[in-house]
Amino acid sequence: MPTNGNCNGNVKEASASEDASIVINKDLFVDILEKQFGKCTIKKFESVKSSGGGENYMSLMFHVSIDIEKEDGTSATAKYIVKMIPPNDPSAEFRKNLRVYSKEVEMYSKVVPKFQEIFHDSNIEVAFAPKCWKTVEEHEILIMEDLKVRNFKNINRMQGMDMQHAELVLTKIAQFHAASACIYERDGQYSEQLMEDLFSEAMGEEFRAVQPVIWATICNHLREWNSCQEYVGVMESLKERIADIYVEAFRKDLNEFNVLLHGDLWANNIMFQHDDNGKAKEVLFVDLQISRYGSPVHDLIYFIVSSTENSIKTKEFDHFIKFYHTELVKNLKLLNYPKAIPKLIDLHIAVLKKCFLGIATSFGVMAAALLDPTEDADLSNFFGDSEEGKKFKQEFYTNPRLIKACELVLPFFYNKGAFDV
Repeated sequence: MPTNGNCNGNVKEASASEDASIVINKDLFVDILEKQFGKCTIKKFESVKSSGGGENYMSLMFHVSIDIEKEDGTSATAKYIVKMIPPNDPSAEFRKNLRVYSKEVEMYSKVVPKFQEIFHDSNIEVAFAPKCWKTVEEHEILIMEDLKVRNFKNINRMQGMDMQHAELVLTKIAQFHAASACIYERDGQYSEQLMEDLFSEAMGEEFRAVQPVIWATICNHLREWNSCQEYVGVMESLKERIADIYVEAFRKDLNEFNVLLHGDLWANNIMFQHDDNGKAKEVLFVDLQISRYGSPVHDLIYFIVSSTENSIKTKEFDHFIKFYHTELVKNLKLLNYPKAIPKLIDLHIAVLKKCFLGIATSFGVMAAALLDPTEDADLSNFFGDSEEGKKFKQEFYTNPRLIKACELVLPFFYNKGAFDV
């Protein structure tokens, strides 16, 4: 998700990949292989950079394939995904402030297993994420199960999800949220880093200074469109306050119903397994690096706006909220949630209170989802003012797919009061 300067384009990308490939070697996997196969010998090791341009903004991803020979002489192939923060990354300070690595380690190693366990205790087996085999703090590395081995795949992010895929995601995120709410009541608050809001006064002056610049860039490109001109003035009027508006939009209210959020719930972080007829039958979440405690409508608005087909994005928005609520209530009851269960009207009110997130999502992750693959797609170009950065932002904000989606989304959230902030 573009959430954030300085850029050397493809040269920087190449050098980061080369540095990473030095770190990612067969020695990293010896202990994992022994857990899976017992004593074995590595016969072939291959590491290939994955995630084409526009597929992953916050990290480098590698597919690792290892051919082994076991003690009994039989052969096997093991496959993994390696995720790491790019070495010498110019956006490192931003990521450090968000604590993306430590949050994701905590989510995979401690939190998600608890969520799955609480369902297991109710005799229901639920999986939320791939297995995390190993973490290496020195290089901020996670070694994950490669879900493609089990035929999981992403949908086409530029097309978006149809109703069946979207409802499967809402069913699973309702389970995720319900488990998180029950564990919060049972065990108390989550860790300090998971209880933090995404944006807060603690983000510092650099964060505050860059927000009006980004917002002005959005408004300038919006002026180039042939539509949506009625929103330019009101958007420009928010520029000087935009940092405070973001802080307030992401602030949680502990007096309301809250859950542990996925935090980055868009098409690239959602993987589906399909049956022989092409119908989605299972869904898992990846990239838990900006998970945090807050209103469930953060995940709902973010997902629906960024990752559903245009034909249902706004037309079925209220249906999606109702569908999620039904699933949430079912799972809260199943897990014996001890407090009052939120009503549907409470959820709709929460959407209205946080509907500026629909605008923020439109010009953030929805724009990223609708962008053609490009090697210029990284946080450095998103925040930078180099020629590559300017070219990237021009493509990002004048993409015909984005304009078409915004013709639906902007009036929808405008009519909900999104700009009354």
